[in-house]
Amino acid sequence: MVERATGEVRFAVVLYGGVSLAIYMNGIAQELLRMVRGSSDLPDEELAPGELIYRRLSRELAGPRGGRKRFVIDIISGTSAGGINGVALAKALVAGARDIDILREAWTEKADIGQLLNDRQGIAGRLRPTESLLDGGHMFEVLHDTLARLTGNGRPLAETVDLFVTATDLRGRQAPIHLTGARLDERVHRKVFHFAYDGSGRNDFGPGNEAMLAFAARCTSSFPVAFPPMRFADMPAAAQDAGFARFFDHDPDYAGRLFADGGYLDNRPFSYATELIPSRPTTLPGERKLLFIDPFPEAPSQSGQAPEPLDFLQNAQLALTGLPRYEVIRDDIRAIARMNRRLERLGALQNRWREDQNRVEAAGRKMRQRRKPVDLDRMDLADLMTGAFQYPQNYPLYHHLRVYGTTDGLSAIVAGLAGHQPDSDVALYLRQILRAWRDDGFSAYHAEGRETENAFLSRYDLDFRLRRLIHLRAHIDEALDRRERIQGEKVALHLPPELLAPLRDRIEEELADLRRLASPDSSQAQTLLAGTEIGRLDGLISAEYSAVMKLATLDQRYGKAREIYRSTDIKALVDKALAKLGRDMRAAFDASSARIRADLAAPELKPLLDVYDDFHWHDVMTYPFLEGSELQEHSQVEVFRVSPADSGLNPRPDKLAGIAVGAFGGFLNRDWREHDILWGRLDGAERIVAALMSDRPEAERAAWTQEIQNQILREEYGEAAGQARRLALLKAKLRDARIDEDAFEETAAQALGVKDAAELDLRRFGAHYKDLKPVGPRPPEIAGWGSRGMAILSRMIDDLPDDGILRMLGTRAATALRAGGGLISGFARFAMPGSYWRMLADKMLFLAMLAGLLVVLMAPWLGVAAARIGWLLLAAAVAIWLLLYSFGRWLRGRDSLPQALRWLAIFVALALMGVGLRTVANHLFG
Repeated sequence: MVERATGEVRFAVVLYGGVSLAIYMNGIAQELLRMVRGSSDLPDEELAPGELIYRRLSRELAGPRGGRKRFVIDIISGTSAGGINGVALAKALVAGARDIDILREAWTEKADIGQLLNDRQGIAGRLRPTESLLDGGHMFEVLHDTLARLTGNGRPLAETVDLFVTATDLRGRQAPIHLTGARLDERVHRKVFHFAYDGSGRNDFGPGNEAMLAFAARCTSSFPVAFPPMRFADMPAAAQDAGFARFFDHDPDYAGRLFADGGYLDNRPFSYATELIPSRPTTLPGERKLLFIDPFPEAPSQSGQAPEPLDFLQNAQLALTGLPRYEVIRDDIRAIARMNRRLERLGALQNRWREDQNRVEAAGRKMRQRRKPVDLDRMDLADLMTGAFQYPQNYPLYHHLRVYGTTDGLSAIVAGLAGHQPDSDVALYLRQILRAWRDDGFSAYHAEGRETENAFLSRYDLDFRLRRLIHLRAHIDEALDRRERIQGEKVALHLPPELLAPLRDRIEEELADLRRLASPDSSQAQTLLAGTEIGRLDGLISAEYSAVMKLATLDQRYGKAREIYRSTDIKALVDKALAKLGRDMRAAFDASSARIRADLAAPELKPLLDVYDDFHWHDVMTYPFLEGSELQEHSQVEVFRVSPADSGLNPRPDKLAGIAVGAFGGFLNRDWREHDILWGRLDGAERIVAALMSDRPEAERAAWTQEIQNQILREEYGEAAGQARRLALLKAKLRDARIDEDAFEETAAQALGVKDAAELDLRRFGAHYKDLKPVGPRPPEIAGWGSRGMAILSRMIDDLPDDGILRMLGTRAATALRAGGGLISGFARFAMPGSYWRMLADKMLFLAMLAGLLVVLMAPWLGVAAARIGWLLLAAAVAIWLLLYSFGRWLRGRDSLPQALRWLAIFVALALMGVGLRTVANHLFG
């Protein structure tokens, strides 16, 4: 039986873009899943050896309570390459998957450039326009198949999981934004797909959702030129579930929208995580961490050097493509720092007030008020402030703040029922309608035809019930810790853990049930009104939306909303819906309170029952200071980066093979992909331990890191699956790519100095292999891919539509551009070393050289004219061969030829292309 979880560490994970460095991030994601599983409720016998190390670490970090500390990931935000890994990690967490080896298999076996190039469809495929170098349809199929096969035991590894995947809407969607007295229609290109699991019915990761998850992953990773943008309508017809419309924010044209790489506008998607963290609850005492995974850490600039001047072309390049794509995370980190400072200040104020209470009461003056009256719902503020009750002078301020806060919370609930975001302009408009409904039906003081605002609070103030339970939970945590967590309060320190622990579980259940009331979806609106009534109410409210929001001031908007509410059928429908909602919420509140009071009925729990009953007065004093913040819901947030530069084993980013060829290197060689996954696991484990043990000594962190990394090396280079991976390292060690599997033992003996290869542990890996990368693809492979790529590029240029960028050039110029582009790409393919046509050209040119040399040698017998022809033939063949050789070397990035010769060859090549373009243009245009 697994130990009881007595604490937790909750992680939000942000994954940047990185092209083929997605493979490195996959290694980190694997380690994150192992961390979660190792600390979960799974029994030891269901855990892998590496997960058992995390299980022991969870016990080590449990503290004085004993048991273990849970490590939970509940927020994931990803873009581009990081978005793919984020989708897989989120689904694995919700499905209770054992691992994400299925995604690793997809990366290692199917993310090969030879399989991805967009020329595998044969003649039928070439009849369709070619939009990209790589095959987007094949990529979607791989993602869909991988996510469909990613299954588990059905027991989620977190109570809630929120996943945000960014994309770019290339055409943009018109959305209104209301200014003072005016409306502005703004074109919005930023798009985020939000998937959620909440444990109470919503599960966007369950069976049937694979197509939408794959669509989001495919869109966010549509790197320009490499993959084409994607439309929802491009998915197979069987995958286009009408229910997926909920992911597109009421957009009627979503099926035809073009979505491209999320990194265009948001390559570092912090905000979705940082905005959710403050409202995301914990279930056990613990900590909150944010991990961001950056596969491309920026190198520090050299100080003391004079900046180089910028010419106008460099300035234009920075303005158009450089600076707009460069994002800093400074503002996001500062937002977290501000939140941390606010939490610290609010906690200090709360503690000081408790001390004030104790000191004043010790001096003989009563500070604590009597319990609230039973008939509070029928009493107004005047009743409470006078007569027998004599509420304190600050009570009206508290009351009004609660009314406004409850109205805001109710507005968010109603917006959710209507299918709108709580921070949208529509939600602001709905708040004015609800304010009109509230003022029409409730009053702070007795008024004919209206109930008291105390009745309003008793039915709709969900936040008060949450705060009360959180306050009670804090006292229980104090007692379980056997230390003073709440300064000045020692209510239940004498009570045994076996009495308190079940009570704490009950509070968590009640909190979860109440929080579900705050997050309804549009389907729950059917419980309040009939379908026809919902349609009519939506039409009536929408009809006046623009008229209200164009008004200059909030008072004017409220006045107009109140007029609309009173003078149309809206009133009857709103009253009916909110009355039913109020009855349901009040029933839930009363049932929850009854269960808590029943659990607190034992005489020894009387001090905790007093805490629960007296919370009203605690809230009177603290709520105005706390501004409704759930202070004890989460700790201050610590931020950690995971990147190749943060590695203690090898902090050089160029240790990753995927960084080559503009970060496309991972697609070129399987050994490179396996190598980067290994480093992702090693670096990920090190940074995970640093985050979990941030308050522990460095030596203690190093010991745990070494143990986990040794286990990773055993798994990666073990006999069963790792022999080929280890062989790749040995090849790199010997700088010989010709060694095959049959020579493994001999190679090991030569490289390691022993007959039988010893275990590759962390010490030996660090001493001999940490700076090595496997031998990359061979020149013939590169040449073949280059040749295919040039052919695809030629088709892409030829298939450019007339109504796109070519429209500004005119029909004749567009035709010339297509022809010129085809000639250029064709020449590049012809010159690519290793291609069939290049080899044929070499043979023909060598034959021409030989023929020219023979003619020159036979000049005494053939005459002067023949000698001239021979010399011309020889010179022409040599020149063309040098040109092709130089250009091919340049394409392959080789630098052995003199710089001047290479540029001369390029100049000659461009001159020949220019002549070809002019000839074609003259032929086409006469």
